[in-house]
Amino acid sequence: MVGGLFRGLKAFAAELRKPKSFVQGEAFEDYVREKIFPKTSYCLVNKAHTYLQNSRDYVESSHKPDFEFRCRDTGYVFHVEAKYRRGAWGVDGTIAWCRPDQLQRYRALDRKEPVFLCLGIGRKPTRLKDIYIIPMNKIYTTDFHDSFLEQYAFCPDKAVRSGFLMWLRMRQC
Repeated sequence: MVGGLFRGLKAFAAELRKPKSFVQGEAFEDYVREKIFPKTSYCLVNKAHTYLQNSRDYVESSHKPDFEFRCRDTGYVFHVEAKYRRGAWGVDGTIAWCRPDQLQRYRALDRKEPVFLCLGIGRKPTRLKDIYIIPMNKIYTTDFHDSFLEQYAFCPDKAVRSGFLMWLRMRQC
């Protein structure tokens, strides 16, 4: 009994030390799963480990995108990297979404299996102003201009259909 209480207190303390960016990122990942890729339409094949799990013992598969889904209707399998930004637009009018090494990893995986970026921008990770769903095969840089993003705008709180994802990958921009 005391051991369980101690583990609970230890986990609580770890949650308190978690950086705010990770708290917001995990909240956005929950939003993406519940609203954009809901259980009723998509099976969750794989999910990245949490900050707490990785802080104890880093899991190498955490280098993969946040989610791997399979559409219940079509069987279409794909990955999704969920990124939340509060709206930190740079002086040059761009917003950064990843580091160069991450982009390289996502693009390498995309050559084998489809990968999409789900970028949420807003004051809170669960109350978004804008959502963008971008196929990785259309991304060549670690930051975006709003003129690039506007072609991939998606309705917040609306579930995406796998046919739309396939269309995005094939579309010529």
